[in-house]
Amino acid sequence: MEKNIYKIMILVVLGLASYSNLTAQCTPDPSITTTGVYPLSLPAGKVGQVYNQVIQFYITRDTTVTVPVLGAVNATIDSFTIFKINGIPNGMTFNCNTSNCTIKGGTNGCGNFKGTPTQKGNFPLQIIVKIRATALSLTQTIYDTIDNYSLSVEGGVSVKNSISASGNNYQVYPNPVSGNFLNIAFWNNNASNFTAQLFDVQGKLVLNQEFELLPGLNNNALNTGILAKGIYLIKINHEYSQFQQKIIIE
Repeated sequence: MEKNIYKIMILVVLGLASYSNLTAQCTPDPSITTTGVYPLSLPAGKVGQVYNQVIQFYITRDTTVTVPVLGAVNATIDSFTIFKINGIPNGMTFNCNTSNCTIKGGTNGCGNFKGTPTQKGNFPLQIIVKIRATALSLTQTIYDTIDNYSLSVEGGVSVKNSISASGNNYQVYPNPVSGNFLNIAFWNNNASNFTAQLFDVQGKLVLNQEFELLPGLNNNALNTGILAKGIYLIKINHEYSQFQQKIIIE
């Protein structure tokens, strides 16, 4: 299918919300072979809560571009770089798994969007990107700005209070799930990890994800938008505790 470089760039950066040159603690998913970013949207953050979301993306290698007069010609994506993002909410960063956030064409990458937002609101983002592509034996470097993405940060006091009142260190919400994400709020004294597993009514494991916990109130999210409507069981395994709860996806 004919594509131009500009369309490819939009698919690749969609979903990225902030950027840092540091290397993130995430592992690219090699099973993803379709150009784009996964999940396609980010769950909202909450003021005063640690936010930690891994984003997976894939950069195509071989494609076609439109050249004036000649029309569609074969092209090779050499590399894609995200080097600046404006409008990041205070307290949040995005770290790529590669140096300088450069990903070679035909490979997978990932990033870790984390931090503790300090202000409530909707934050429009300006993502500045660079892509190098070769067509007709000529290599071009193209710069562009993507400004059609934003991140929402909500107030977060009520979740922390309800966790404390319940005597537990976790809360799963909303239930029923009417959107694309199931949130897991987790209060933790020290840095550690936990695993969230989702089972269908036949007991089949349909989602399995490990999360990094930082000291304080963490807000993590499972992408349930890929699942069918129905009843599920979520199991959370932490080094100090285990938890399970019935979940309804509407």
